[in-house]
Amino acid sequence: MMTAETLPGVRDALPTDLAAMVALGERAGHGGRGPGGELAESRRARLAALVADLGAVVLVATDEEVVQGYLAAAVGDPSPPHGGVGPVGYVDDLAVGEGYDWWRVGGALLARARSRLKEAGAVRMIVTTGGGDPVKQAFLWRSGFTLITESYEESLP
Repeated sequence: MMTAETLPGVRDALPTDLAAMVALGERAGHGGRGPGGELAESRRARLAALVADLGAVVLVATDEEVVQGYLAAAVGDPSPPHGGVGPVGYVDDLAVGEGYDWWRVGGALLARARSRLKEAGAVRMIVTTGGGDPVKQAFLWRSGFTLITESYEESLP
């Protein structure tokens, strides 16, 4: 069983955290792209906009002020294929520094996100993944999440 001393601190992300957040997001990708194929510059711009958005929930987990993971989410209306009733907390970005840290760092981020998204009016939380990270997927499954969809896309010329 985990004790409180082993958990990282979780706080709202600051603009000064962006470089560490982008670096963590790139670890899961290849060739400067994040897990969903997102370029580092695009990720930085997207995360900067979310950090500045007072309605977004952007958190970092830290050990001695070193960022070990982050979560970026916003509350919105349910959209297909998710459907359902009531606002949804969409976690579009969730990353940790090392795969073995999903329980410690990822768990702390999800715990704080649950309460923050509920305070913002969300009735459920959906975590999107870019696939390709079986450790993250197993962590989410074991954390009580249910797989609801897997999507593939093709560009149409």
